[in-house]
Amino acid sequence: MNIYISGVHYDTDLDELKRIKAFIANQGFKIILPEEKENIENSWSEKLKFRLDCLESCFAIYMISTWKDSLIARVELTAAMSDKKHICFSPEDIKDLITTLDN
Repeated sequence: MNIYISGVHYDTDLDELKRIKAFIANQGFKIILPEEKENIENSWSEKLKFRLDCLESCFAIYMISTWKDSLIARVELTAAMSDKKHICFSPEDIKDLITTLDN
């Protein structure tokens, strides 16, 4: 299962990102991080379409702590809510999600 990481931008704490990526991977999930795949020369709307396409393939979205500072992350969160995806704001939310999936 895929978890989409949202909220990464120029001000993101890279150590936090590294920790959450490792945590998600250790829980057995595949990480979708659009910044690793998107073309930086694309227009804003092309980037948004690419990101929403990536999000569509995920069952959950993880909002890193700086997500509120990113307009695109707020759009991604709105799309995830509209699609009724699981939304996680902390590692504890991911643990709760695993518990829910096990039941």
